[in-house]
Amino acid sequence: MPRARTLTPHARAAALTLSLAVAGCAAGPRPTEAPWAETLRGDDSHYIVLAVTNDPGHANAPTGGTLRAYGGANDYVVSDGARRTLRAVTAQYHLRSVAAWPIALLHLQCVVFAVPADAARDAVLAQLQQDSRVALAEPLHRYELQTAGSDAHADAPVDAPGSVQASNERMEVSAAHRLATGRGVRVALVDTGLDSTHPDLRGRISSQRNFVDTDERQFQQDRHGTAVAGVIAANAGKGHGLIGVAPEAQLLALKACWQLQEGHDAARCNAFTLAKALVSAVELKAQIINLSLTGPPDPLLAALARQAMRKGIVLIGPSSAVPSFPGDVAQLLGVARSEDHDAPSGVLQAPGRDVMTLAPGGHYDFSSGSSIATGEITGIAALMLSRDATLTAANLHRLLDLASDSRDTAAGPDRSVNACQALAKLVSGANCAAHAAN
Repeated sequence: MPRARTLTPHARAAALTLSLAVAGCAAGPRPTEAPWAETLRGDDSHYIVLAVTNDPGHANAPTGGTLRAYGGANDYVVSDGARRTLRAVTAQYHLRSVAAWPIALLHLQCVVFAVPADAARDAVLAQLQQDSRVALAEPLHRYELQTAGSDAHADAPVDAPGSVQASNERMEVSAAHRLATGRGVRVALVDTGLDSTHPDLRGRISSQRNFVDTDERQFQQDRHGTAVAGVIAANAGKGHGLIGVAPEAQLLALKACWQLQEGHDAARCNAFTLAKALVSAVELKAQIINLSLTGPPDPLLAALARQAMRKGIVLIGPSSAVPSFPGDVAQLLGVARSEDHDAPSGVLQAPGRDVMTLAPGGHYDFSSGSSIATGEITGIAALMLSRDATLTAANLHRLLDLASDSRDTAAGPDRSVNACQALAKLVSGANCAAHAAN
C-alpha cells in the first residue's frame, strides 16, 4: 500500500496558523443523517479520504447540505476554488463522492470518495498523492477499540463496590478522592455510544453527539463506551454501584465507533468518523480526549490531534510497539496495562484485566484491555487537572510517571500509577498513607 501523502507545504502552513480557528468540521453537529453511514460501516476497501485546501474568504453558499459545517453562527463553507478543484479531480479520476465536510481547524475540505469498481484503490491513491492540487490522499483507515469482555460476569446490582473494585484499590483511588474528584473537568470520550441513563452515570454526561448514524436506541446499548465511561466517571451513591476514578468529571460522549455485534464489546471506527469527533471535542472545549483505540498512522487524524494539543488539550490513548494512531502522536500520554510486563519505559500503566465497570441497561460487568487502562489514566489526569488546570501534557506525564510504583505479584511485576501519590505532588502536606489508613 502506498504511503499516505502528508499535507502540502501550503496546507501545512495554513494548519500552523490555525490558532485563530476554533470552529471544526461540525460547529454544533447534529447526528449524521446521510445514507453513507451504513455504506461506510461495510467493506471499506474501495474508499479513500481526499482533502484540498479550502480558503473560505470569498466562498458562495453551498448548494448541498453535506458541504457546510453543521449549524452555528460562523458556518465554515466551501470556497469556490475548493469546489472547482474537487470537480476537476472527481472527473479526472472517475471518483464518486460519498460524504464531504469542511474542516475549519485545518483549512481543508475533506471528501470520502469511492474509487471505480474496476480500479485498484492503491493505484488511484498513488496518482492522487502526486497531484499538486491534492493536499492529502489516504485510504479510509479502520480503527479497532481495545477492550475485551471477561469470562467473569456481574449482572446483578453491586452493593459493595470496594469489594469488587480491586483496580481502584491498587491505584489508591479512594485515598485520592480525599484530595480531588475531578469536579468539572471536561473529558471527551471518542468511542462508541454509551448508556447515559445508567444510574451510576447520572449527571456525568454533559454532551452527546453521534457521528455514525441516527440510531439513538443503539447509542444507549453500546457496551464499549459504557465500560470506559464507568471506569472514568461512575458516581454511585448510598453504597450501591461503582465509583469511577474521577467521579465528578463531565463526559462528552462522542460516538465515532460502532459496535460490531450485539452484546459484545468489539467495535470499529474509521478516519471519517474519528476526524469529526476530534474536531467536535475541540469545539466543546474538552480538557482531555480519551482515545481507547488503535489503527494505522493517519496524516489527517494526526494533524487534528496536534491542533487539539496546541489548544492545551491532553490526549490519552494506548501505546504501541509499532507505528499506529494515536500512539505515534507526539505528547500523547501513552498507556499500557499493568499486566503488560514488556511495556516500554515511560509508558503509563494501570490495571487492565477483569476490571469491574458498567454495562448497558443499568448492569455491571468485568472488562479487560488497554481501553480500560487508558480510561483509568484519563481519570487520574482529570483528578490532577481539577487541582491544577494549568498542567500541560508533559507535566502530567512527568508527575504520573513519578507516581508509578511497582510490586511483585504471582503473575509477575505490576507497575501502576498511584492516583493518590500523583495528587500528593500537587497538594501541599498531603499524606496518602494517612488517608489510606482512615
